[in-house]
Amino acid sequence: MTVTTLDLCADPGLLSVEAARATVAALVAGPVGVETLPFAELRGRVTAEPTMSPTPLPPFDHSAMDGYALADLGLRHVLRGRLAAGSAGARETLKPGEAVRIFTGAPMPPGAIAVVMQERVTRDGDVVALRTAVERGANIRRRGEDVSVGDLLVPAGALIDARHLAILAASGVERVAVRRKVVIGLLSTGDELVEHGRSLTPGRIHDANRPMLLGILSTPAHEVIDYGIAPDDPAELTRLLIEAGRRCDALVTSGATSVGEEDHLAAAVAAAGGQLGLAKVALKPGKPIVAGRVGGAALVGLPGNPFAALVGQMLIGRVVLERLAGLEPRPLAPLSAVAAFGQKGPGGRTEFAPAALVGTDPSGLPRVEKLGRGGSARLAPLIAADGLAVIPAGHDEVKPGDAIGFLPFRAALEV
Repeated sequence: MTVTTLDLCADPGLLSVEAARATVAALVAGPVGVETLPFAELRGRVTAEPTMSPTPLPPFDHSAMDGYALADLGLRHVLRGRLAAGSAGARETLKPGEAVRIFTGAPMPPGAIAVVMQERVTRDGDVVALRTAVERGANIRRRGEDVSVGDLLVPAGALIDARHLAILAASGVERVAVRRKVVIGLLSTGDELVEHGRSLTPGRIHDANRPMLLGILSTPAHEVIDYGIAPDDPAELTRLLIEAGRRCDALVTSGATSVGEEDHLAAAVAAAGGQLGLAKVALKPGKPIVAGRVGGAALVGLPGNPFAALVGQMLIGRVVLERLAGLEPRPLAPLSAVAAFGQKGPGGRTEFAPAALVGTDPSGLPRVEKLGRGGSARLAPLIAADGLAVIPAGHDEVKPGDAIGFLPFRAALEV
């Protein structure tokens, strides 16, 4: 891969992707407010406070496997009962030379000091003979060995998933303080756009961006308000911006971010009393991304071309939403990969392109094949793609085998 010094003189206002992410993060003063929810409503929400355990885990000493609970470490024992998971436990204390048939999860009987696996004994009626010696404490799960009372279960700022639900349920936690839902306004712009489901007339296209962005933004941590399609009318766009600024924590728009005569977003934001703090990003596709504030809402303006809008939201827009939700914005960390293609380099911009995984190289790194012929309006290559190839800025040429990055969709599309 040939490396050159970046020449940004042709467009000195470009921000690197990382600088742009830092800029939009600064638009958010802090996370949204707090509410307390019952356990059944926690999935996908963000914790606002640390959650401590009210009970030890396990809550009592119990057997780690099916076998025999022993009163001593001798090799011969007489059975004195049977304990299964869910039983209240034995009342009488085992005496030396006695054992209890026990099953995984059953409480340890008083006086038992070890459990021997059932596969390591010979049983003759009520007499159990050990074929191998067992150590004191063997195969016993002790009360509180996993979690003690007062231990941290889930920290503040965690997006609650199946792992958190498991430990909260096991600990008997009934309610958790979480961030309230982030209210997000969603707006497309352009006279050429038609709502999905309506017939097209000459010169019109269906709006793909709002359905796509709605698919990304519709999570348990968000409440999305759909403002529809704004015409290329500065007054109407200004009205919608003012309304969204009053109702929303964030506003995500697509289209009208460039400098054409029909690109009215910047002027409408100013007319609505807002301000923009980001204009151009050294990103391909998606250079014309804007961000700022209007009313009480952080604003992210994405390009109108669908692939460029997708990349802009994945890389830039998500930072605003993570900050509002009380999450620490995840760093942009592509996986190490090698190119299975060759092309002209992206120059001074970092390029993101639909790509498929096509095996590994001799060192075990994934080989990435770029899909499609390029273009920020193309959607078909995304369907066959596993993620995005990341081609760093500052390279004149990319050759097969060159080091590049790869962002899997499964991680990149999560908000």
